[in-house]
Amino acid sequence: MSELPSRPNGRILPAAEADAWSEGFAFLQAARDEALAIRNDSQQWLAEARAEGFASAEREGAERAALLLQDTARQVEAYLGGLESALADLALNIAREVMDEMDAGERILRCTRKAMTAFRQDQALTLYVPRIHLDSVRQALAAEQMPTPGLTVEADDQLAAHQARLSSPVGSVELGLDAQLAGLRRGLLPQAEEAQV
Repeated sequence: MSELPSRPNGRILPAAEADAWSEGFAFLQAARDEALAIRNDSQQWLAEARAEGFASAEREGAERAALLLQDTARQVEAYLGGLESALADLALNIAREVMDEMDAGERILRCTRKAMTAFRQDQALTLYVPRIHLDSVRQALAAEQMPTPGLTVEADDQLAAHQARLSSPVGSVELGLDAQLAGLRRGLLPQAEEAQV
């Protein structure tokens, strides 16, 4: 295209050449106009595609951020739920360590005293203790200031050294440390017990 002349060779042109030159310049101008229109259209198309890409990326980013927030919220909730359980277990373990320093017979006596306040004085009660603590518990209860009418102390070979059970005709209460701490844990974390069932 650069080999073509950009203007006529002379100042005076024959009519046939003048028409060809006029048509050529008109064609060249039409081609330039078309190229400009194509460039403008492509720039507009590029701007629209860029805007659409940004909008799509923004939507995708917002969706990912929402999913990330949901996942983070679930993780925080699980952590806090575990923390509540861990704190309750820590408190119960501390109580167990402190109570384990006390003689098992003394613990049984203290639990018995506490439980007997919940029963009516005229009820017939039976305190079941491990055979190794039978004599010491009977002697300690006999020496108590608190009257214990209707209380019978018997050995139960199925009980561990730290367990005891206070029974009446209508019910029974586990007095051992493990049973009391398990009850306390159920009170502190009722949803944890429901989840285990």
